[in-house]
Amino acid sequence: MGMFKKGLFFGGLLGAGLMWLSTTKKGREVKEQVLDYAADVYVKLKNEVLKTQTYKNFDKNEYVKKVKVFVDKYAVENGLAENVKGMVVKLVSAQWKTLQEELKSK
Repeated sequence: MGMFKKGLFFGGLLGAGLMWLSTTKKGREVKEQVLDYAADVYVKLKNEVLKTQTYKNFDKNEYVKKVKVFVDKYAVENGLAENVKGMVVKLVSAQWKTLQEELKSK
């Protein structure tokens, strides 16, 4: 029963956080800014990948490693908080299939 209560508690916190990001003006601003950071990192990463000749052999693990390196560098340059950095890593990492499609068309 203890695990259920913990799950319920953390689920409630997560739901409240997501609701805050969606409904309040400040939450929407934060969400937009995180999405802007993620888009900026994705474009820079895509350009870097295209510079290499081995991008056709690129797999998801290598992509996620590069995302983490790029986001770490970007976070230092732009003063991102640790939790924002984590969100950007998740958003950009989720773009693996999009990158694959863009690489195929090159």
